[in-house]
Amino acid sequence: MPIQNDHEIQQLHEISEELEQAARQAINDADPEAMKKIQKQLRGVQDQIQEARGKAINGSGGSGEPLFDAQMRVEETQHQMERAINNISAQQDDVQP
Repeated sequence: MPIQNDHEIQQLHEISEELEQAARQAINDADPEAMKKIQKQLRGVQDQIQEARGKAINGSGGSGEPLFDAQMRVEETQHQMERAINNISAQQDDVQP
């Protein structure tokens, strides 16, 4: 069982890094549709991280440290995305008659 959870932890860690990079790109491109899609993926990954952290805490194996890092990365990326979407919306509101 611990091997399965370690694999899951590693996958979640990698996915969080990939989503962070995708979010950065969407923010740089000022692409609100891509941002919303990534936000949805971030929420799903955050749920998976919470579940895996629960398993690690309950002794089903695996280290909680990579999960903590992944969770912090996901939460920070979500905040960055929210700010970027709000900024784009505000700019669009300023431009429209």
